[in-house]
Amino acid sequence: MANTELIDNLNRALSLELAGVIQYLQHSFLVTGPEREVFRKFFRDMSEEAQDHATLLGDKIVALGGVPTVEPGDIMQSTDLAEMLRQDLGLERTAMEAYVAAWKSCTDNELGTRFLLEERIAEEQRHIEEFEKLTSERRANVTREKITLRQVS
Repeated sequence: MANTELIDNLNRALSLELAGVIQYLQHSFLVTGPEREVFRKFFRDMSEEAQDHATLLGDKIVALGGVPTVEPGDIMQSTDLAEMLRQDLGLERTAMEAYVAAWKSCTDNELGTRFLLEERIAEEQRHIEEFEKLTSERRANVTREKITLRQVS
């Protein structure tokens, strides 16, 4: 018997990955200014990664007896780079919530799915941390102490 809660949670994650494909691609189109050369590729790479995740999720949903959604989640757009990054951080945080919910709905018979989701959760956490750095929500706590280098003999 199919775990409908798991399938529903995986479909929620899939809808967010589909939104990510579109949102990141749209951001790659709209980014302008001196940052364009760096962020155009960054956003396109993120779009491709979201597509890979969507493919994996769609296949997993069918393997579990479900039907993959074709509806993307909410798609945000902006022409301001800082706002784009905040929008993408929000998308990554929402995706993290969906993956955690899917992980929690796994039964003991779905260890492979649980491990797959743990990998996605770790990846989402890395994305969140990077977007927090890009939006300056996360900064290193550096003290202004003098650092003395010792010579090693």
